[in-house]
Amino acid sequence: MNTQQFPMPFPRGEGGRIVVERAGGGWPDGLSWVIFAVLLVLLLLVIVSLALDAYYRSQGGGARSDVLAELDLRYARGEIGRDEYVQRRADLGGPAAPAPVEEKTATTRVQRPKTQPT
Repeated sequence: MNTQQFPMPFPRGEGGRIVVERAGGGWPDGLSWVIFAVLLVLLLLVIVSLALDAYYRSQGGGARSDVLAELDLRYARGEIGRDEYVQRRADLGGPAAPAPVEEKTATTRVQRPKTQPT
C-alpha cells in the first residue's frame, strides 16, 4: 500500500537529499578575499586621513600659522613697518593684509522733526 499522498515533483537522489555542487563549497574564492582586503584597507586609510585632517585643521594649521602669528605680533609691537609687514605676509603666503583705513570726516545732517498742527 502506498502511504504517500502526493507524488514528489522531482526525483529523489541519494536517499531523498538533493545534492548541489558549487565551486568552493559556497565560500568565496581567494580573489574575492583579496579584493575585500584591499577595499577594507582603502576604507581605513580614508577614515584615518579624514580624522588627521580634521585634527590638524582644529589645531590652526601648524607651523605656517605660527610664523604668521609671530609676524602679526612684531607688526603690532612696532618692530617692523607696514610695507615690510605686507611684503613678508605676501612672501609667506598668508591672506592679504587689510588696506589701511583712510580717515574721512563724516557729515551728519540734523533736521528738526515736523510738527503736526494741533
